[in-house]
Amino acid sequence: MIEKATFNVWQLGIWFFFNFFAFNSQGFIEEVVINSASASQKINSHAGYYSLAIIYAVFTVANFVAAPIVDILSPKWAMVFGALCYAAFQAGFFFLNEIYLYISSAILGFGAAIIWTGQGSYLSQNCTKDTTSRNSALLWGIGESSLIGGGIFLCAMFGTTSAARLTPKTIKILYGVFTVLAITSACIFACLRSPVYPEVKDNDSSGELISGTFKLMTTKKMLLLSVVFSYTGIELSFWSAIYPTCISFTRRLGTNTNFLLALNMITSGCGQVTAGLLFGVLGEKLRKIRRDYVVLLGAAIHLLAFGLCYTNFPTEASLKQSDDTGAIFTPIISIALIIGFLLGFGDAAWNTQLYSYICDVFTDKSSQAFAVFRFYQSALSCAAFFYSPVVHLHWHLSILSMTAILASVIFFIAESIERNNESSSDSAEVSSLKENKNSSKENDKNSKESAGESVKSVKSERSDTEV
Repeated sequence: MIEKATFNVWQLGIWFFFNFFAFNSQGFIEEVVINSASASQKINSHAGYYSLAIIYAVFTVANFVAAPIVDILSPKWAMVFGALCYAAFQAGFFFLNEIYLYISSAILGFGAAIIWTGQGSYLSQNCTKDTTSRNSALLWGIGESSLIGGGIFLCAMFGTTSAARLTPKTIKILYGVFTVLAITSACIFACLRSPVYPEVKDNDSSGELISGTFKLMTTKKMLLLSVVFSYTGIELSFWSAIYPTCISFTRRLGTNTNFLLALNMITSGCGQVTAGLLFGVLGEKLRKIRRDYVVLLGAAIHLLAFGLCYTNFPTEASLKQSDDTGAIFTPIISIALIIGFLLGFGDAAWNTQLYSYICDVFTDKSSQAFAVFRFYQSALSCAAFFYSPVVHLHWHLSILSMTAILASVIFFIAESIERNNESSSDSAEVSSLKENKNSSKENDKNSKESAGESVKSVKSERSDTEV
């Protein structure tokens, strides 16, 4: 029978499936939707990139107040609030205009900080040191399977038309479904059960929690990890929005590139779920494999994906419709879909191990630690979306490759430091146990000697009496 903590993680993953079925699907097509709407409405053709930049900019700042809000509301109700913010954004596409798009993007960014910090805290409160890797991967695999569901939905929507631009009717149907799913996820979040291992609260004020987040952020450990967190933000912006846009804008892939975009979403989801199952369900058998080795695997897979992307796509594909070829190949559909799988698998490898690391190392400050993680991640995603409207694909790939190598080396160093600390701690415990054992033996010896002397004394007294 499934234990309560594991059931809670399953439940959390299912709830995230509904919410991110909607958000991930719209993230893949937002720039395409905006580009289609710009032909008939007064809206910037790159407003989709700017919207995503605003989301992650507000997300970045809001991470500093997320921990006290989660502490006040509890992780469950914080996630309910966050899901409603997502719904407010999705509903805006019924009457698409640039002002509301940017305002609702800010609302979503704030809600995202709350929902992700709440998720991290709830996960931490349902894990032990032995189950963090398994539960982190399990949650990631279930939640990211929303990419597969969303991709199938988009295939059904785009499979009947070869038009490059989406009609207003299609846009309303898409975002109607997304809005309903976001509201549904908020209702389902409200049904979450209490965590098995709740944190012991220090009764700190909101100001102290915020200052605690800043203090944690400036520790040597967090400053070292900031590069790793930042890389996950850059690659998140790439696989979730920039790369799908490249597929949609590459005409040599065929006439119905929006359908291919949906297929790419499915392959990305398969990569995410495969990694989640590999590191989650098989976690007990793979526990001998260290976290840093898994991250190195993720980095190698990402570098392979970036190389294939360079050879297969024209450099202008991230900015506008293009008939050009890649650096080596004429764009090939199968390679485009393989890249999607590799990007998804690599992303899951990085994130599951970071979740596991944070849950293990920052047990008593999980909310603050996840807030710092999301701060760096969202800050770099924001930066990537801001420069995306003017940066060609090959520059994206160069930035990603350099940061992937640097981040994997730094994570390897951070894990080595942590293992050394654990070894020192274990050695200290063993020494303490030995000292206690020796002390106990010494006490027993002294007790026996005292008892022996007492017996001798009694015998001596008897002897004197007899005499």
